[in-house]
Amino acid sequence: MFSNKKYLEFIENSRSEGLDIVGASVIETIGSTYAKKGNMILINSKGEFIGVLGSPSLHNEILALAKTTLESQKSVYFENIPKDKNSGHGISKYFIQPFFYDEDYLALGLCLKNFGKTLCRNILDDSFEISDIDCETKLENNIFYQKIQKPYSLLIFGSGSHVTSLVQMANLMAWETTVIDINMKNEYVKDANNLIKLEKLEDILEKDLNCFDACVILSHSPITDDTYLKALLSSSVEYIGILGNKKNMQKKIEKFNLQNDKRFFAPVGFDIGGITHESIALSICAQIEARKNGKI
Repeated sequence: MFSNKKYLEFIENSRSEGLDIVGASVIETIGSTYAKKGNMILINSKGEFIGVLGSPSLHNEILALAKTTLESQKSVYFENIPKDKNSGHGISKYFIQPFFYDEDYLALGLCLKNFGKTLCRNILDDSFEISDIDCETKLENNIFYQKIQKPYSLLIFGSGSHVTSLVQMANLMAWETTVIDINMKNEYVKDANNLIKLEKLEDILEKDLNCFDACVILSHSPITDDTYLKALLSSSVEYIGILGNKKNMQKKIEKFNLQNDKRFFAPVGFDIGGITHESIALSICAQIEARKNGKI
């Protein structure tokens, strides 16, 4: 639900101004659609928004419905049905619900305190509950189930100039970005959400890395790489990538017995033929996204 960190930023910015918010969620689709179930757009009472659900005409219609829900203080169920049946576009169904600042945004506000759980909303009467059950996003018997996710988090080891593009690309993907290093070069990683400076290399072995979804080692030091890798392999991180040539990476695979470890990607990134740091950042983020979505 909040895998995109920009949604959280939008809510907090709206809260700081005392603005009401409308959430428009795709609750069901039939056929081929741009937005899939679970996709969401947030609109505040100033008309500002975060998210895209489709064409300009659909977008404008959702903005108009959002204004209506704020005025009526009632939710709206809406179906987008293509006028041209031969267009190849399917049907999208939306639940558009107001959340008011004076009520601490009710269901939306509670979601911010219940990451990892499931929001269950009745689209007929706006009743809801937060469930501990891990449920897939679906509409069933007029109840819309939606997993409350934290923003996807990327941990980057190293802070050299080659890291700047990766931080920027990850921010474009709206991931939470954290950089960790012994000699932190702040000027190259100033766009990261968090910076962690190690006092000594071995300190990484004492840190809990389970809160991160993906980690990429860009330290360019074999000894340092091995220490970082040792710490990561004892964690639950689902993607571990290391930058390096194929020969050295094969040695590392053998050294740590990683032949069957599906979390480990070395050399990191898809081979897209580029050699610039921007291209390498793109290849890394593409591979992480593929892993995130279960494609590799």
